[in-house]
Amino acid sequence: MLGPVQFIAFQFDTLDNFRGGILDKLDEITALDAVRILDVLFVAKEENGDVLALEAGDLGEEEGDEFLGVIIGELMGFSFDGDSSGSAPEGIAEASAIGVSPSDVRQIADDLAPGSAAALLLIEHRWAEGLRDELLLAGGSLVTQGFLTLEGLALVGAELTATADAIEAIEVASALEAEATLRSLEALAVIEVATEIEAAVVARTVLSLAEAGIIDRGDLADAIDAVVDDAS
Repeated sequence: MLGPVQFIAFQFDTLDNFRGGILDKLDEITALDAVRILDVLFVAKEENGDVLALEAGDLGEEEGDEFLGVIIGELMGFSFDGDSSGSAPEGIAEASAIGVSPSDVRQIADDLAPGSAAALLLIEHRWAEGLRDELLLAGGSLVTQGFLTLEGLALVGAELTATADAIEAIEVASALEAEATLRSLEALAVIEVATEIEAAVVARTVLSLAEAGIIDRGDLADAIDAVVDDAS
């Protein structure tokens, strides 16, 4: 079962600034295993209004997976191998779905100005799988989802920044505490080893004295305790 899937779209007035690197950055993100890039599609609108899918070479990228863009392309109504699947399956009402519908995706292409382009991404939030399952098990149902708008961020920007800084400070403090605890445990381990070595040396010394007849064997335990107590 997939984690929550997010659709993201970026618009570009021109492709002149593409020098490669976008797909490389996506690879860096997926390496963390918190998210997974399900699909990426770059499209451009020609002066005559036609919307075309762009290949990696058109963007200054190295050639990538030949299947990249198929999923989003189908949502946009593109035809693959002569099969057009631009409409939702029968019985599914797009308007009832929470989030981005296929018609919303197609509208992005319709709204592009001639000569401009867009980057469309489907991202699976793998980190949220467990949280989603627990919410559903508790009887929760999704009401809405999405990023805060710029207007919303402007209203609570200072509070969000303060909260993020506080969380970061707590994480740093926790990391330092964990490191200090680890160092303390390492130090205690060294001390315990040293104490065991010292006790062994004392025991061997006292035993040698007993074998030499200097100490009575019946007094061995008391002699060892006395030496250890004196050393501490």
